[in-house]
Amino acid sequence: MIKNERKYKRDFLRTVILLKEIKFFSDHLFKEQYKSNDAVAMLQKYLDNQIYLKYDFIPLNLLRESLDGFSIYCKDNPELTVKHKKLKKDLDFVNHLRNKVGAHLSDEALDKMIQWNPDIYNENAGTNSAVQEYQIYRAMMDVAINSYLDEKGQQKQFGTEIDFELESKIFYIYLLNTVRLAIRFLEEIQNIIRPNIKYIKVSESALSKEERSDYLKEAIRIALEIENDPSKKETLFPRMTEILRMFGIDPEPYGEAGRTDFRFKTKHR
Repeated sequence: MIKNERKYKRDFLRTVILLKEIKFFSDHLFKEQYKSNDAVAMLQKYLDNQIYLKYDFIPLNLLRESLDGFSIYCKDNPELTVKHKKLKKDLDFVNHLRNKVGAHLSDEALDKMIQWNPDIYNENAGTNSAVQEYQIYRAMMDVAINSYLDEKGQQKQFGTEIDFELESKIFYIYLLNTVRLAIRFLEEIQNIIRPNIKYIKVSESALSKEERSDYLKEAIRIALEIENDPSKKETLFPRMTEILRMFGIDPEPYGEAGRTDFRFKTKHR
C-alpha cells in the first residue's frame, strides 16, 4: 500500500500517542469519581470533569488534524471510510470547542459568559469560590457549544441551543460516542499499520553482557565529549556510529537530527 516505511512508523507513533491520551482523559472524564450525597463533593466532581473535558479536546483535535494522513489506510475499506467521514464531521465541533475553551480566552468569549450567566457575579458566588467556579465553567460550556452555528444561525451539531446545566446529557452522549468511535478507528488503523513495520533485531549472541555494557559506556562518554566540545564531532562521530550499529541503530538516515537526538538520549540514560 505504502512504499515509504517511515510513514508507517510515523503514523504508528501517532496512533499510540492519540489512543493513550484520548483514553486517559476520557476515562477520567466519564469515571464516577465521587459517590456521595455531599454537595461539596459533587460540586468538586463537576469542576474536575470540566478540566478533564478541556484537556480531552486536545488529543481529539490532534486526531482531527491527522485524519487526512490516515485516509490512505481507509481505501478499499468502506466501513473504515464511513468512520473516517463521521469523525471528520464530529471532530470539527471538537476543534471549535477547543478554540473556545482550551486555546483562547478572548474578551468576546468572556463578555458572553458574563452576559449569558449573570450568576457568576451574584452575591452568593462572591462569597463562595466553588460556587463561582461552577457558574464560570457552566457559562464557558454554554458559550462554546452554542456559538457553533451554521449559515442560518442554528447550533450546528445539535440543531438547537442547549443549556449545559439542564441538558448536559445531550452533549456528553455526543462526546462519548465520538470518543468510542475515535478509539475504534485508531485501533483499526494501528492494526493495518502494524504488519508493515520492520523491527530491528538485536543479536544477543554477538556481544556478551559485559561487552554491551562497555560499548554503551563508551558511547555515553563520546556523546558527552562531543557535547562539551562540538569541534570533536567530526573526529569522534564515526566511532559513535560504529557502536550504534552494534546495537541495531543506524543514525545515518536521520542526518544531523539523528546525531543530536542520540546525544540527548544518551545524556539522560
